[in-house]
Amino acid sequence: MGDFLYSLDVSVFRWINEGWSNPVLDKFFPFITNIHNFYPVLLLLALFLLIWGKAKGRWMVLALIVTVILTDQISAHLLKQLVGRIRPCNALTGVLTPLGPSGSFSFPSSHAANMGGSMLLLSLAYPVWGWFWGLWALSVGLSRIYLGLHYPSDVLGGYILGMTIGGGVWWSLRKWAGASFRKKASVKIKKTLRKKIVRKKR
Repeated sequence: MGDFLYSLDVSVFRWINEGWSNPVLDKFFPFITNIHNFYPVLLLLALFLLIWGKAKGRWMVLALIVTVILTDQISAHLLKQLVGRIRPCNALTGVLTPLGPSGSFSFPSSHAANMGGSMLLLSLAYPVWGWFWGLWALSVGLSRIYLGLHYPSDVLGGYILGMTIGGGVWWSLRKWAGASFRKKASVKIKKTLRKKIVRKKR
């Protein structure tokens, strides 16, 4: 069973890493995988939430910071050291690495963990934009495979870890941030669901 799952993991990895290879993605995935490219956007988002997001926005900024600290530290400094999985770019032959290989361990993907946790939080708080947060997280996860730095299971494991932590932070936020936050969040979710129901009936 273990050999079959590993073989499947490698097959999907090579399909993305080699089968998708083209000049456009060679530019796109290195860009989207580098968080430094998004610092201006993230700074503007944080300022918007702090200034115009009211209490909910300020709580969300704090929740995102806590979530990313937890996902990054647990994935990079605890689980990777415990599992000790060699990255595909160092374990397999013929791997394409547009950004070059990396010497650190592979499981789980810290990029996927950070994105999974933060994007889940944003999707729960602002469900209208859930498709955008999900697409962003998916793109970053795929970039790690395309760049030859992670197996698909590394990315999946990162998503699971990140979403578990993000879900726990969300639960804590709704429990301790006050009744006003919980009420506003639930009202917006109900309004979104009602709009979808009305559209389906039409």
